[in-house]
Amino acid sequence: MKNRFRLNLFRFVLLLSVCVSCSQEYDKALEDALNLAGENRPELEKVLRHYHGDTLKLEAAKFLIRNMPGHYSFADTMEVKPYYDEVDSVLTTMKGCNVWTIRDSLVKIDNKYADLSPEWVEDIQIIKADFLIQNIDSAFVQWKKGAWARHLDFEQFCEYLLPYKTEELQPLDAWRTYLREFHPDHLDELRYCDQLKNSSLQSAITLNDNLWYYMRPEITEASQVRPIYRLSTRLRMPFGICADFTNMAISVFRSQGIPVALDFTPQWAFRSLGHTWNVVLVNNGKNVPFSGATSNPGQPHKPDERMAKVFRITYAVNPDLKRLSEIEAFVPRAFRYPFFKDVTEEYMDCEDVEIEVGDSLDGRYAYLTVFDNTEWKPVDFALIKGSKVVFRKVGMNSVYLPVCYEAGGQMKAIGHPFLHTYDKEVRPFIPDTSRRVTLRLLRKYPVLRHVQGVVMRLDSGEFHASNDARFREYEMLYRVTDCSVTGREVVLPDTLGAFRYWRYYQPKNGSYCNIADIRFYERATGKQCVGKIIGTDGCWEGNPGHTKDKAFDGDLLTFFDAPVSSGAWTGMDFGKPVDIGRFVFTGRGDGNSIDIGDWYELLYWKEGGWHSAGKRKAETVHLLYEDMPRGALYWLRDLSKGKEERIFSYEDGKQVWW
Repeated sequence: MKNRFRLNLFRFVLLLSVCVSCSQEYDKALEDALNLAGENRPELEKVLRHYHGDTLKLEAAKFLIRNMPGHYSFADTMEVKPYYDEVDSVLTTMKGCNVWTIRDSLVKIDNKYADLSPEWVEDIQIIKADFLIQNIDSAFVQWKKGAWARHLDFEQFCEYLLPYKTEELQPLDAWRTYLREFHPDHLDELRYCDQLKNSSLQSAITLNDNLWYYMRPEITEASQVRPIYRLSTRLRMPFGICADFTNMAISVFRSQGIPVALDFTPQWAFRSLGHTWNVVLVNNGKNVPFSGATSNPGQPHKPDERMAKVFRITYAVNPDLKRLSEIEAFVPRAFRYPFFKDVTEEYMDCEDVEIEVGDSLDGRYAYLTVFDNTEWKPVDFALIKGSKVVFRKVGMNSVYLPVCYEAGGQMKAIGHPFLHTYDKEVRPFIPDTSRRVTLRLLRKYPVLRHVQGVVMRLDSGEFHASNDARFREYEMLYRVTDCSVTGREVVLPDTLGAFRYWRYYQPKNGSYCNIADIRFYERATGKQCVGKIIGTDGCWEGNPGHTKDKAFDGDLLTFFDAPVSSGAWTGMDFGKPVDIGRFVFTGRGDGNSIDIGDWYELLYWKEGGWHSAGKRKAETVHLLYEDMPRGALYWLRDLSKGKEERIFSYEDGKQVWW
């Protein structure tokens, strides 16, 4: 009995010491923040005095103040007000106009304010007590008395509802109040259903439907105008990148007391750019993804897109990111913002990856990178210990390169690029010069889903040759059975003979005779033959950019789009019978198949950098590179045009994209 008492006493003392230690650490963080406030310190102390005696609200206030350093606003919001006002005026005047017409007008305003560069200042130096108190009180009402956040614990409340703003540079205004009036009647309807009246999931679906109906957003891959942080203006913008709408959605949802946050991947593992989306913390404690104003919670959100890492934006500072900035002489841009945390394991199977890097780097940070279209982009970081570095919770079936950064920002590879396989293995790409292979390259970029939708329109297409202009009699030259988007070369038999009329005909319903490029080559000379373009007149919906001649303009991004679903054709009249020895064709696609006449360069990774395997001019729809090392990681560049390029390996005679 005495021993048990002593043991419990020991545990109590230990727990007390840990609590005191944490409290002291927190107090130090609070004091550090108050010191950084400078002349604004009395405003923050006023908030702390206001909540003296209310333990929970006082802790909430301390949470906000402790983590406030590093959060920024414009020093003078009046500098950006004229720009926001002009945008508002255009949106009012052009309401109901085509979204791209509105965009063109806003681009002109953006150009007018090209020199606008307002100063940033930390919130800790300018925030006022009354503003902070009003936000804390309002957030507590939403938590304790609202319908949608009663399931949150205090820690969740501090991240999902409490923050006084939802992104950097957002004006410190009464956003909770004026956004709360955004069609609240739809949410009020849920109170009549006992099953749904406290459902954060259903409230999020209802409000997001409302947002879509109100905004009808057009998502663009690149920003068209400078960011607009005034929420009353942003809520009216009909176009923008995904981050524009997801950030806006957080504010709208939180104003209604719905616990919503923002998740992002800094860089796709299979293509350029990254992505942001929202999550709602539902009643069972799970975060359900959605995209503000575009896709609802419960709907699959890019489920098949390969991601290396996923992070969640937080208000609280990430101590690991803070430590990174304190230790490293150079930190890449992706990790200079200290307010996000790793949530990769919520989205995919992942595994720790251990890399040997050598003893000389001990105590420094290493980064894990993935390739975009042109360079390696960091997606994770870890401290090097001894000769090893361990990256935590790394996505699988993606290619990575471990690197470090010199003080001046120069990236340096510290290992081989490797594939993190589904079997949780690390498979390095090491060029084997003792074993060689011939590469037959058909594309410079993988086929993505927006291309796949039109690829099948090649199916059943036929190539004919005839001496009858109406093709009442003809020779069947080739029938398409493989609907690959890559270009194809068809060699004709010597016994075929000469014909005046040559065409591509599409009998299949729903094809619209879509084809991007056709080229005929004379047998004797090997030269391209050009004649009078013949075929079905007109085009779908009268678009002059899709007439029959587009199949012969040498541009893979233009194509014939016939006015009829089936039975259309396009071809050439050479004026006399011509003996064609071969022809090449490419279906409607993305322009990333090998383009005849373009100059290309093949690169492979070796000894910490890209090495050239030579430059070639495409003479047909494929490129041959002989005597190449096996097991290498490759990159095919189009030196003539375009920007979509992707790394690949070569396995079983095919390009395998990563």
